[in-house]
Parts: sequence; C-alpha cells; structure tokens
Amino acid sequence: MGIDLKKNKSFCIYAFKEIYSDSHGRYGLCCHARPWCDTSTRWKNLEKWQGKKYGLEDIRTQNTTPFKYFLSPEMEKIRNKMLAGERIDNCKTCHDMEDKGFRSYRKTKYPETSSSDISLRNIALKLRITGSYCNLGCYMCFPYNSSTRRKELDAVYGSFKKSNEDFKRDYKGVNYSQWNECLDDIIKNTHLVKHMGLSGGEPLLLPNHWKLIDAIPKDDAKLIALYYDTNLTHLTYKKYSIFDVSKKFKSVSLGVSCDHFGKKLDWIRYPIDRKKFEANLKEAKDLILQLNCSVSLLNIFDLEEIYDYYLNNFGIQTTFHNIVRGPLFLSIRNLSKDIKDSLKEKYKHSRIITGNPKEERNFGLNPLMHELSLNSIPGHLERSKKYCDDLSKHRNFNWRDLWNEY
Repeated sequence: MGIDLKKNKSFCIYAFKEIYSDSHGRYGLCCHARPWCDTSTRWKNLEKWQGKKYGLEDIRTQNTTPFKYFLSPEMEKIRNKMLAGERIDNCKTCHDMEDKGFRSYRKTKYPETSSSDISLRNIALKLRITGSYCNLGCYMCFPYNSSTRRKELDAVYGSFKKSNEDFKRDYKGVNYSQWNECLDDIIKNTHLVKHMGLSGGEPLLLPNHWKLIDAIPKDDAKLIALYYDTNLTHLTYKKYSIFDVSKKFKSVSLGVSCDHFGKKLDWIRYPIDRKKFEANLKEAKDLILQLNCSVSLLNIFDLEEIYDYYLNNFGIQTTFHNIVRGPLFLSIRNLSKDIKDSLKEKYKHSRIITGNPKEERNFGLNPLMHELSLNSIPGHLERSKKYCDDLSKHRNFNWRDLWNEY
C-alpha cells in the first residue's frame, strides 16, 4: 500500500520496517523518537512516556525481545494511528521540524511515497544492546553509550549523574540472560532481516557483537546489508577482523564518527590515537560509507574545513545531520541570534552540501538549520564553557588553547 507523505502528516516507514534499541535495552520507534531526543523533557516525562500517553508500555529487554516488541499490540496500535494520519507524540522531533518548514527525518530516509507493507526480508535492525564499552570519551557523547565517558565524568564530578540533568538515570544495560534471550530471538528471525545496523559503545570491541556475527546463519548473512557506527580506532578484535565480516555478509558499510581534525579532534574525541585513526581510514576506505560529524558548539564554525580535510586527504565525504542535543547546553542553538543568522547564511549554499549530491537529496542541512532556528537557553553557553574547563583540567589538555571563538 502506497502512502503519500505529503498528505499523511504522521506516517513513518520506521514504525513498519525498523527495530531500534538503545544501550539501556529500551525499544523505540527510531533513534530520534522520544524520549531520547527531547532533552528538555527526557526524564521529567519518562513515566508518562512509558505509560498510556504515548501508546507504549515500558518496553525493555527485561520483558521482551526485539521481534516480540516489533510485533506487539502496542506497536500495532501506533501503526494504525499513523495509517489514519494521527500524529504520534513520540514523533515530536519530526513534527516540530515539519511545522517550521524543514524536511524532517521521516521524509529524508525514504521517498515521498512509502509502503507500509511488512513483507518478508524487509526488516531493518538497529541495535545498541551488544554493550556500552568504548575506548573513547567524546565530550558530547551520552555516558550510557560509552564506558570511558562514564569513567571520566565520575572522576570529574564524583558521578556522571551529577554532571548533567540529562544523565540522572542509572545505567543498567542488558544483563547476560537478557542478552541471550535477545540473541536467540534475533537468530530465529534473521530470515526477515534486510538491513542490520550495529552501534555501541564501540561495536568492533564488544564481545557480544562478535557473538551475534558468529551466530547469524551464513545463508541469511549473504542477504543482509550490515552497517556499523564506529569510531574506527580498531579494525580487529582478538581473532576477528572487519574485513572477514565483509566476506560473510551481502555488504558491510561503515559510518565513521569523526567531528574534527588535528588537535581539535584529539580534544573532542579524547583520548583518540589520531595517527592510528587516520591510518585506519586509508586501510578501510573501501568499506567506509561516510564520516558522520556530530555538530556542536566546538565544530559549528569549521564544517567546511572538516569537509575539505577528509575529502582532500582521504577521498571520503562527511555528513553533518547529527546534531548534538544532549547535553543540551552543547547545542548550537545556544549561540547568539546574530551568530546563528550568519551561520545559516554561510551554510545555505555551502559546498558541504552542493559537493555531495546524495546528502543534498536526503538530509541536506535541514537538521542543522532547524537547530539554528531555535531560541537559545539562558545560561547554557556559559555552562558549556565551564563544562569544557572541567574536562580540560582532568585531561590536562586545555580546550581554550584550540578555540578562540569563545
């Protein structure tokens, strides 16, 4: 059944073809859906989100598995509401963008007309439940997604939960028995999977990730396109290699997290081994789909330079549709209106879009432009500077020596 996205203001293909989990083991409509992206109400409204207001129960690995969640009565209710054109509260991020005239996430991944058919071998699995170990502590990363990040914030603030109101929740993750139940569920249903996206932590360093890769039947793997969000600091783990994975699956593509270059990269993605990272870019180039830059206060002025650096030195395109919204005080919305207006003008016809037809056709800079259109939050810019000062003291690496914009 074809759905005209211009007429139906609610329908989203993600609800029909994607299974998404975060590192807590919670399931959601996608990575942009509430409660994960609405930082202003993330924890305040958590109980409402888990209850009847949003049409979902507290769906976690503790009481369900990926495909049980996907086929649950709660998800069926949401799909029916979408087909009827009824907006879903979980999807406020996209609705807000569209209401302000921007092209939203639900419209960028797929054509204007999408199908709601749940057919065989058409499911996209996007999983973070293999673990949260990561060897980097990127300054803007949620601590639930990085063990190194939690360790650093614990050292600086006594507990990572004290560093920000967005981080008040305990990190639980997925325990051994829950993971095994999820693994069994996935393996029983890999014949339905067309795409599989794996994140972490750093997935290439997670034992559970490699356990999953080993367990997927070879006949099914040959029909699955595998995608990784990776920091690309390692291409091997014990006996495993990403190049061996590419031989088992239909295809393997890497979305490489990279938010700057030179010493600014060293600070943002601390404690990265930049020399090794750049060597891996060259070695794994044939597998790399793109570099994914998370846009924040520490790179918003340099996007063209970042784009040029990796294109000219490595022949790799960089995308800029990942916008840092948590911690909220690191958002580019907190710049002054004059600066935001100048940035919107600067990037409106920038080569970072015109030089990348695929990106222009899909996300473009709509998420970035939308963020720059939002009002700043009083006190947040100064708070971001204090936060960077705190990290600098712990790292013995002063961010103010690298950025003169602030």
